[in-house]
Amino acid sequence: MPPGRYREKMTSAVKDYVFSLDTWRDRFPITRWLPKYRPNNIINDVIAGLTVGLTVIPQGLAYANIAKLPLVYGLYSAFMGCFVYCIFGMSKDVTVGPTAIMSLLVADYGRPLSTGADLNDPTYAVLLAFFAGVIQIAMGILHLGFVTNYISSVVISGFTSASAVTIGFGQIKNILGIQFHSDVFTYDFLNLVNNIGETRWQDATLGFSCIIVLIVLRLAKNKSQHIINQMTSSSPWLQKAKWKALWILGTGRNAVVVVLASGVSFTLDNYGYDGELTITGNVSSGLPSFAVPDFQADGIFTHLRAGLAIIPLIGFLESIAIAKGFARQNGYRVESNQELICLGFCNLGGSFASAYPVTGSFSRSAINSQSSVATPLGGVFTGGLVLFALAFLTPAFNYIPKAALAAVIIFSVVFMFDYQIAICLWRINKFELLTLMATFLPSLHLGVEYGTIIGIGVDLLMLTFHHAKPSVKVDRTNTVPIVCYKEGLRYPASDPLQTLLDREITTSIVLDMNYINRIDFTIVEGLRETAESFNKRGKRIAAANVRPAVRRMLNRADIRHLAVYDSVEEAVQTLAPIAQINLATDPDGKCVCLFVCLFVCLFVCLSVCLFVCLNGYL
Repeated sequence: MPPGRYREKMTSAVKDYVFSLDTWRDRFPITRWLPKYRPNNIINDVIAGLTVGLTVIPQGLAYANIAKLPLVYGLYSAFMGCFVYCIFGMSKDVTVGPTAIMSLLVADYGRPLSTGADLNDPTYAVLLAFFAGVIQIAMGILHLGFVTNYISSVVISGFTSASAVTIGFGQIKNILGIQFHSDVFTYDFLNLVNNIGETRWQDATLGFSCIIVLIVLRLAKNKSQHIINQMTSSSPWLQKAKWKALWILGTGRNAVVVVLASGVSFTLDNYGYDGELTITGNVSSGLPSFAVPDFQADGIFTHLRAGLAIIPLIGFLESIAIAKGFARQNGYRVESNQELICLGFCNLGGSFASAYPVTGSFSRSAINSQSSVATPLGGVFTGGLVLFALAFLTPAFNYIPKAALAAVIIFSVVFMFDYQIAICLWRINKFELLTLMATFLPSLHLGVEYGTIIGIGVDLLMLTFHHAKPSVKVDRTNTVPIVCYKEGLRYPASDPLQTLLDREITTSIVLDMNYINRIDFTIVEGLRETAESFNKRGKRIAAANVRPAVRRMLNRADIRHLAVYDSVEEAVQTLAPIAQINLATDPDGKCVCLFVCLFVCLFVCLSVCLFVCLNGYL
């Protein structure tokens, strides 16, 4: 394509991206759904928003514990994403906020506080949210959302399951009232075994009781959901209200458990039994101060390290998977790059409100969808409820037992463990079990961020394995052998290609490129070297059935001794006389073999004679 045409296409693309009204409406999806908003939608949005809010408040407090931050930062991270997503988000169902996986990743990138508590300095978590937001916005503008396509579902499953095990097992110490510090599953396990004798029966009793209540309420929620789905418009309204109330109670089970456990703790404290339960302690009250993140902090990039790449990618991967899933389920469309830009603004805006990195939450999005949310406006009511809790309810958070929060976390992550994928892979493709184990096992010992990197690396190696060993067929029925590759040729296959052609160097060869859509520089150079080698021996190599894109590359490469033909038949007809001459003058290299044999025999005879003469002389 001429340079002028490139400039013309680039100018047109920039104009469409910057000056098109439809493009800007796509960048602000609120301009599409708000003019169509109907008053009857407000009821659904309010109910859904408040229901999700009752879930995110206890989860936010619990997830801050996973992120090794003061509990209030879980609530700081729970409201800004709700407001921003309402403007930039395309999915009516997705709710953005703190999640278990993102909190686990954030815990790995920070500097411990000097107070001795098992907490990190929130400054670095807030900075991480800022940089993650900037990176996600830049990737979205540059349409780099496709990068996550190279992270397979097997790697995601291994990462998610390892995160569930690490998070869940890490909370057992809080259930039992044991105190120790560890970062990965293996050390958690060893420390738990060594300190099991320090279990506090009061915390253990409360913790396991909370888990039982969570199980009962979940079963009640599922039962009520099943009955509600079977009801018709003619069903008695009292019966509908009863089952709907039970559904709301089951849906807000995390809040119910936290409130009940806090009530037990408050009662014990009032009757002089303070210290019987391990509680969260002082939680900062009031709204967060809106300020620019502290860019003067020491060693920012030293502490954030690989988190600057992992957090934006994993966050987007988690969010877009949820958005596309609910879009297919409920019959609407989401665009990957717009969701990436939206998530970036959620993190960027949240960093000015002391939030740590957030992403879409599957559990809360499912609650949002089941509550019949009509538009993204439901997120505004969720965020408003969180702000209300920050402004007026934080003194009550001081009495929340750690065992109750641990029970909420364990019960949330236990359903993230995907054991079924191992069974499916064993039945469908055992080879991919290697990727699953390469992600899961290192994550337990090295941390989920390193395990994910290892898993992606192994997965990419397996992806390129087929390029390194492409399927090939050699047809020797003609005078000239025909080599046909059934797949594309990329650089990993360069050495096997040259080895195969060198093996056939006793005669000229036709390379059938009918199935090859694209080649790269390494393949071109390999063909150049092979053609030179054939030419030195008086042989020829030809390419046939070359597709236009490949032909252009070969023409630009100007390989002197590689002939290109339109068909295999034409190439065979051209090379057949040369091959017959070669076979007639030196069939199968027999002359060379005969000469070598005669030379060896002569050398052996002379050596024997010389040995006999020397023995006689001596």
